[in-house]
Amino acid sequence: MDVISYEFSNDQLNRLTELLESFVKNVGVDVAVLCDDGGRLITFSPQLENLKTLSKRSAVVSAAINGAVEYLEEFVDRGRTLYISGHTKSVYMLKSEHSFILFCSFLNKTPLGIVKLFSERLMKEISPILQSAKERGKAERIIRFEDLAI
Repeated sequence: MDVISYEFSNDQLNRLTELLESFVKNVGVDVAVLCDDGGRLITFSPQLENLKTLSKRSAVVSAAINGAVEYLEEFVDRGRTLYISGHTKSVYMLKSEHSFILFCSFLNKTPLGIVKLFSERLMKEISPILQSAKERGKAERIIRFEDLAI
């Protein structure tokens, strides 16, 4: 079982989606996913129906990788970022101080430095929204792993 300790308003979700859409458009990433460290999808961009399932899977995988990195504390002290380079596409993940994860997929021709720089800026910009959601969600709700739709 997992505990949800945050709650976003509709306005906050809309704002997060707008910021992710701007990030995707300006940086040139294929898809950006915001999720929590339990693998629950918060929002994604671009908001295309065919990316919804992939975004949910990306959220679950991001949480699993984050959990695996936490087990490597002896080797990776407080790991916040992860970069994986594929043959034609790459993935960059950034964890916020509020335990939310930004997952980005992009073509290898997109410079990693640009993705990293703008991911950090985006995380800094959305940090007040994430903090507010954490403060609003003091009443914790329990979610079973079986409840997640993959």
